[in-house]
Amino acid sequence: MDRNTVIGFSLIFLILAGYYWYTAPSPEEQARMQHVRDSIALVEKQTQDSLAQLAAQKANTIQETPTDLTEAVKTKSEELAAFENGKDSILTLSNLKLTLRFNTNGGSLNSVKLNDYKRSDQSDLELLVDGKNEMGWTWTDQRGQELNSKDFFWEVSERTDSILAFRLTVADNQYIEQRYALSDTRPFVVDYNVNIVGFSDYVRRGNSDFRFDWSATLQKQERDMKWEEQHTAIVYKLPEESPTTLTTTDEAEELLKAPLKWVAFKQQYFTALIGSNNDISSDAKLSMKMKSDKADSNDIKPLSARLFMEYKGEPSRNADFHFYFGPTHYKTLEKTDLGIANAELERIIPLGWGIFGWVNRGVVIPVFSKLDGIIGSTGIIIMLLTFIIKTLLLPLVYKSYISTAKMRILKPEIDAIKEKHGNDLQKTQQENMALYKKAGVSPLSGCFPMLLQLPILFAMFQFFPVAFELRQKAFLWATDLSQYDGPSLGFSIPFYGDHVSFFTLLMTISTLIYTHLNNQISGVTGQMKYIGYFMPVIFLGVLNDYASGLTWYYFVSNMVTFGQQFVIRKTVDDQKLHAQIAAARKKPAKKSKFQERMELAMKASQERSKNQKRK
Repeated sequence: MDRNTVIGFSLIFLILAGYYWYTAPSPEEQARMQHVRDSIALVEKQTQDSLAQLAAQKANTIQETPTDLTEAVKTKSEELAAFENGKDSILTLSNLKLTLRFNTNGGSLNSVKLNDYKRSDQSDLELLVDGKNEMGWTWTDQRGQELNSKDFFWEVSERTDSILAFRLTVADNQYIEQRYALSDTRPFVVDYNVNIVGFSDYVRRGNSDFRFDWSATLQKQERDMKWEEQHTAIVYKLPEESPTTLTTTDEAEELLKAPLKWVAFKQQYFTALIGSNNDISSDAKLSMKMKSDKADSNDIKPLSARLFMEYKGEPSRNADFHFYFGPTHYKTLEKTDLGIANAELERIIPLGWGIFGWVNRGVVIPVFSKLDGIIGSTGIIIMLLTFIIKTLLLPLVYKSYISTAKMRILKPEIDAIKEKHGNDLQKTQQENMALYKKAGVSPLSGCFPMLLQLPILFAMFQFFPVAFELRQKAFLWATDLSQYDGPSLGFSIPFYGDHVSFFTLLMTISTLIYTHLNNQISGVTGQMKYIGYFMPVIFLGVLNDYASGLTWYYFVSNMVTFGQQFVIRKTVDDQKLHAQIAAARKKPAKKSKFQERMELAMKASQERSKNQKRK
């Protein structure tokens, strides 16, 4: 790693640090924000107190209801109570991609198996597991008592190869129906229809919204639990907004005052989602907790969503929902017709913010998908993708090499200036700038090509850990390119880990060789030389746990760079560069406004230093 590379990384760090400092709220803004939060909390408390008083008034009203209405309420309650006793019956609905299991207790979906995929231990891949997944509707009856769909046993009202419907029927024209439908054209989608007919007598007036509660403890599917925990999260979409992800590292809770388009329980490579165009009302509550110490070894973390569907006592209320149970694969999500306008399901995948996401969506994924349709080996696809990217970046590599070569040619003169002025940094810098100006060389011209390559570097860093295309794809000695390759050590080494990743070792060795060759080209000495060797060793520990597809890409990238550097060195004539520098020195120097301001600033600084010495 040469000086320009180190400067490039340093500039990136300074830009990010400056951005966070610039956008951080001032103490006054923090005080105003705290005041707003306190005001909101006060209003919410007052609202809760008012609702409590209203509820008490309604309770008193019910107690004062005439005897005939009380008897009517009692009769309605007894009609529903007739469905509280029954026997669990498990029913199955399936297509080529999904196998769904339901229970007549609640008419609810208990488990989801993905037929085409296996866990890392080659067992069946259950996205939602019976006993770890709970779905149900809750409403309030006219007595003010909360009822849940799982309090009752539902009858099967329709059953075909692709449709399963459950009813809670108290009369021919008074029932609630839950209808599940699969489609071969949308194999990962389950259409879920809730139809409420003539049920107003069984639902409390004035507080009649139906609440859908969904809680699931997602299960380990891959070999490395660390990455599953890191990438398991709740993602949701509000109308006219891009999808939002709850924090993935800590416990989180979100109260949403606007209607939702969808909410997803996302794992590293698979997603369970429910959505609707217009039937999820406001006041949704989403929460994510860290798993307890008593949790099973395969438990990742508990996720829950509380959603509301408006019900105003209509004679007939029909609501359309849609589930997605499938891979968190960009192209699959992009092509899935969920039945929701502007669903943007592919945005579930965290591909990086800003330019990094644009590079992944606009370049990396289209090229990868195109090659995936032609070539069977994922490792070869990564290699070809590397060749394509490095070919596109070749002009920048060439420009960086020329700049480094010119700086190497001027190095003897730069060293002489440094020796001449000793510790006087101002005079040294001033003469260096004069030398660069006469020679027509910019010390930063080698940094900017490196900076322009960084978006690709970081985009790949984001892409590979979430690329479904790598999952369980073998290459060379790696059995799964989405996981680290190599054997376990049987013990843990601080900073490094308890296993060896061979692709990471190859990447580190090739980076050290590349750094050594660059040091020879640039003639860098001193601390810069040792920093260049230190950073690859740091990456050895950092990337040891990462997907082997990522470190394979970095290794191939280094090897391609070696080839490019070799060709450039053979085609670039140092004597011609000497001649260009000599010719530039003979031309009259033109000062830019920036250079003039820099020189004036240096002169002013020197004058201040002289005045301080005189005093």
